[in-house]
Amino acid sequence: MKTNPYAIKFSYLHTKTMDNDLTILLETTDRVIAEDIQVLLEDSQIYSLLASDNPASSVLSIYLGSNPIENVSIQVNKKDYQKAVEIISNSAYKDFLTTV
Repeated sequence: MKTNPYAIKFSYLHTKTMDNDLTILLETTDRVIAEDIQVLLEDSQIYSLLASDNPASSVLSIYLGSNPIENVSIQVNKKDYQKAVEIISNSAYKDFLTTV
């Protein structure tokens, strides 16, 4: 089975462009809060990415039964950043907004 060289190039370029367009909205040590904020943003059609400094934390929480320490950043597209700040500022999560 042959692979399409154009598909690989497109995938690389798409990933590279997406990385350049993302900016950190906020950081927290509570993954549950980060997921709640992500849902809040998605309700307003703002899609985000959760990035952890401890990628194995999900697996560790399954085996250990507790949540390991991790820093989770919520990243949004730069064009959605201001709208996301406004949404969070008018919610119960406004205390999580800090200058990054």
